[in-house]
Amino acid sequence: MLDGMKKNSATTMLVIGIMLVALNATLITSTFDGMISDGMAQQVTDAYDEEEDFDEEWATSTSEKVYFGYNLTDIDALSSDDPSNAYTKVGPWIYNVTSHKEILEYNYDEGTMTYSEYEVFEWCEECTWLDRDGSMGDVGEIYDSVPGTNDFRNVNILWTAQSIGAIGPVGFDYGEPFAKAGFATNMMTLELSSKAPSIWSAEDTEDSIAEASAGLQAAGMDPASADAAAPGYIMSVAYSSWNASSAAGIMTPDFTSSANIILNDAVDPSTGICIALTCDYGHMLVAGMGEPSESVTPTRAMLYGYGDVTEPERTHIDWAVYALAGTNFLGHGGGADLTTVDNNRERLLEVSGVDIANPDALDHVLFGIGETGLAEGIIQETDFNGLPLNGNILFLLGASANAFEAMGTYGIGLSQLLGLADYADCWLGSGLLCSNVEEFPMILVGESGTMNSDEWWIEAFGGEEPLQGGYIPLGLNMGPFEGLIDMSPEDVRRLLYDGEYAMCGPDPALGACTTEFGSEFMYGEASGKTLPQGSDGAETGGEVSDWNDEYVANLYQISELEAQAFRSYIKNFMVDIVVPTLLTFQTGSEAYTTQTVDQWLFGSCDAVLEFQFGAENCFSSLETNKTYYGSISEDHPEGMSTGDYSAYVMSTKGDTIGQRLMQGYVNSDGDGLCDYDYSAGGVFLGANIECEEGQVYGMTEYLTWRAPHRDNLNYGLIFVQL
Repeated sequence: MLDGMKKNSATTMLVIGIMLVALNATLITSTFDGMISDGMAQQVTDAYDEEEDFDEEWATSTSEKVYFGYNLTDIDALSSDDPSNAYTKVGPWIYNVTSHKEILEYNYDEGTMTYSEYEVFEWCEECTWLDRDGSMGDVGEIYDSVPGTNDFRNVNILWTAQSIGAIGPVGFDYGEPFAKAGFATNMMTLELSSKAPSIWSAEDTEDSIAEASAGLQAAGMDPASADAAAPGYIMSVAYSSWNASSAAGIMTPDFTSSANIILNDAVDPSTGICIALTCDYGHMLVAGMGEPSESVTPTRAMLYGYGDVTEPERTHIDWAVYALAGTNFLGHGGGADLTTVDNNRERLLEVSGVDIANPDALDHVLFGIGETGLAEGIIQETDFNGLPLNGNILFLLGASANAFEAMGTYGIGLSQLLGLADYADCWLGSGLLCSNVEEFPMILVGESGTMNSDEWWIEAFGGEEPLQGGYIPLGLNMGPFEGLIDMSPEDVRRLLYDGEYAMCGPDPALGACTTEFGSEFMYGEASGKTLPQGSDGAETGGEVSDWNDEYVANLYQISELEAQAFRSYIKNFMVDIVVPTLLTFQTGSEAYTTQTVDQWLFGSCDAVLEFQFGAENCFSSLETNKTYYGSISEDHPEGMSTGDYSAYVMSTKGDTIGQRLMQGYVNSDGDGLCDYDYSAGGVFLGANIECEEGQVYGMTEYLTWRAPHRDNLNYGLIFVQL
């Protein structure tokens, strides 16, 4: 079935294949092995040369198979001077192996017999094993069979291969939104601490203008004139209040031309966003720029309409603007530490539209940490294996996966959950729940334009963090490359999204990374060579080049220093830290795993494979029983088949009598498909081909895992590697 499963991209299969061959013998070893089971060759040589000779005794035969293993008991010893101290040899596990064979065709003329075979393993409780060479203890000691239900700890065979294969679909697909969650945390914290008070300050300013107009009308002024004069009156009052306590000297600044701009009409010249003191961002911008100075005053004056006023009047106007905005902003708790205020309910309602009356639920929504020690609050951050983990991404993943479970976790209702998810995702930009990504006005940090999470990520990944400075933990400026990398957005996009060598693919939304070049990249890092390259990419028989900084630089059209940083990032950070951390977080799987021996030998559902490809494609085993151990379910009451039975063509005469000449499979698992097949001339016909029950297919002279089409999937490299 391997050919039809999307997890078996060519390069990933290459790595997994090499690992399995290298590791199986070190995990659990057996005293029963060989190409021909049950003495088949000897049986034929001893006069099994007629179809009638292959009787019931031949068709169903049982033998013992003994296993030993090396149990990992001390992980710390793996890094010691003698890593062998980490393991303890255990066993024996003894199983009765019953081989079931059926003759499919007996050809007297060609001297061949085609038969199918499958094996059934059963633990032998009464069996014993004699230590003839002292490998377990004293020579001659007899050991009872150990139950296969005993736990056994060792290397997770697929872990490294999974970490390599998941560079795109996990490392960048999930690593990017996990990084962008930090941006979302900062944005939501800013809105709660500063934007909500700025909005309230703007509302107060609007009320003050309306009250001033009403007062002027009460004094006899007509409504239109009163409305026009009210802004100047407000600014004059603000100036008088400041001047009375400033000891700056007597002056009567003229607000005639600037008051309406300051209070109603000022806009960000780069975006058109309103920054007047009756608009959402006005007070937080003016207060955030700081008190008047030689650098601040000219900038603020140009934004608010008094840039052409001469000194010292301009500075006095600026003090009035700053005093009015600052007094209102601070009065409403602008810039406060959110863990110390008592109005987070009102703040959250103002910026998100979500009202949470329960104080405990509100506290958990904002600052919560779960029982596992991981952040759950939407503006909370914790550390996970050295990486920052922000609660908003976990909130979004939980809300999108199981809304009702998330409601219980946070103690909120469905409408509140959906409202918060929309609010958080609009800043994070995962695409899970919000299609309209929020834009941050860069004027708040002294820059022009706006910035969303996608733009932030591209800049922060390839250079300095654009809002607060410094470098993010998930960017290229790390370790020896800190401060050295400053890539253009176009170059970063080539690394991540654009072109055939991109690590993610054209769509950065969560779950949308489609490219598999990460595995090919790591092949280059591991071997120092490229995969064989043809005109359309990797292909069997293509040209092999050295994999080095120059090659990678040319691949992405970047400098060799940038190529060196990117190579280090993928090999030493993404594969070694980011992907394993994310896989552990998402699945609980780790580099070392504990399972029963029955699970190791006969089947277990790998958590990473289940996460990526579903329960139908998650089982793996070291032996091939008829069904996978532990696979019985409502959908599979008799267990999941390990696949079609093996089929063999064996010689029944001449010098080759008893030898297997060809092997393949017989369609026996009930799915109506031949996993793959060849024509009579040896041409590969494809995978998952409809075929009849009992049809023999895929016959070649090679071991089935080394069949030509599988060799081609690995570009002809697996034979060389092994």
